[in-house]
Amino acid sequence: MPIYRYQCPVCASKRDVFKRLINIDELEQCLHCTSMMNRVIMAPAVRGDYAGYSCPITGKLIEGRRAHQENLKQHGCRVLEPGETDNVKRTQRQADEALDRSVESTVEQFVQTLPTHKRERLVAEVEGGLDVAIERK
Repeated sequence: MPIYRYQCPVCASKRDVFKRLINIDELEQCLHCTSMMNRVIMAPAVRGDYAGYSCPITGKLIEGRRAHQENLKQHGCRVLEPGETDNVKRTQRQADEALDRSVESTVEQFVQTLPTHKRERLVAEVEGGLDVAIERK
């Protein structure tokens, strides 16, 4: 059903009314002062298309609903369901934490297997200001 806007000529209040096209000539009464309202001519609301974005796979600019759907199909992708992005982020964070624990455990085991003189030298270097960091790329 179309939406029509009405305005009261007495109190200037406005309201939008869903109305069938066959009932377009029926007058509306103001809810504030009970005067009969006038229909206001206004521009129709138009639903916008998809905003442009860069394809995360190719970097190509995708504009419009049709191009969006074709791009998804071309790459075997689909639109994510609500909450799915959060689940992916949570799963990735858990995997990262597990990898961090594994790397830490592996480093500890490696240091324990070092000969005493090498372990002492490593400790001296760390105490002397050697900065050790693990970087993922």
